[in-house]
Amino acid sequence: MIWAFAVAAAATLYLALRFRQFRSWVEPVLTITVAIGLAIAILLWFVDERSPSPEAGDETAPAPALTEETVALSDMQASLGQTRTSYRITGTVANKGDVPMQSFRLDVVLSDCPNGTCREAGRDSALIVLRVLPGDSLPFSTFVVFPGIDLNPVATPKFDFGARDVRAARR
Repeated sequence: MIWAFAVAAAATLYLALRFRQFRSWVEPVLTITVAIGLAIAILLWFVDERSPSPEAGDETAPAPALTEETVALSDMQASLGQTRTSYRITGTVANKGDVPMQSFRLDVVLSDCPNGTCREAGRDSALIVLRVLPGDSLPFSTFVVFPGIDLNPVATPKFDFGARDVRAARR
């Protein structure tokens, strides 16, 4: 709405600069434009103050909390991505809770395990947004990046996966 007043003011100024006869009309036209704009702003302000605010009981109930125990990861696989530092992670997530799940954060730890001794090579996490109904499971896919492994290559990769920040869908 404010852009309409800006366009009207710009057009008025243009006409005043272009045509001499219009200059005598500039002051009254701009005064009326500003007065109408102020009247509308005051009206909107009063209408906004008079609108009822939501009562404590009217608010939507917060989404019930899900825990990491209600999420089960299975069929987890990692394959090398397009770059030497990225991996494509695929798997299946199951919702063992009693409310729909909206998202969770997948934590991935990459370790290098030559000869049975493991050293951590990197960590990353990915937000997985996937609506999973209670008792249901769905496949997912994402990418993780480990920036340091291009300087210190991983010979025998081992991945550990975990889920955290599980969020329930709002009803």
